Amino acid sequence: MSPKELVKSFYKSNFYKDEDVLKTYLHPECEIFWSSSDGFINLKYDDVINHGKTVSESYKSLRTEISQLIAEDNSVTIRYTFYVVTFDNPEEEICLAHFISIWEVRDNLLYKCYEMSQMADEKAIDNNAYVAMKFSEEIDEV
Repeated sequence: MSPKELVKSFYKSNFYKDEDVLKTYLHPECEIFWSSSDGFINLKYDDVINHGKTVSESYKSLRTEISQLIAEDNSVTIRYTFYVVTFDNPEEEICLAHFISIWEVRDNLLYKCYEMSQMADEKAIDNNAYVAMKFSEEIDEV
């Protein structure tokens, strides 16, 4: 599987619901450098596993909508939005946050990630700021 296919497969998987699935994608030395709305967070392998458990306990479901996916060698940039369904309101899916992540793939596993996120707001959604787009004919449809 190419680095681009690996990243896409990860975000389309149920990694947040199944720790074993999450572990199949992560390099043992995985590390995420995350600039979030709450500030900087550094997650190492065990932290990422625990974060997956927290997400699973917090939301009934999580869906990833990918708007861009660009690869060069072992680096993959992905721009995506998380949509969630809460346990309190299982009839409504809400837009949670927008992300851009740059992954380094090593040994066909997710190794290093440099990530930025912002909580979703209606202005970005209403203006189609996260509509999928192609940058060239060579890029596969996300």
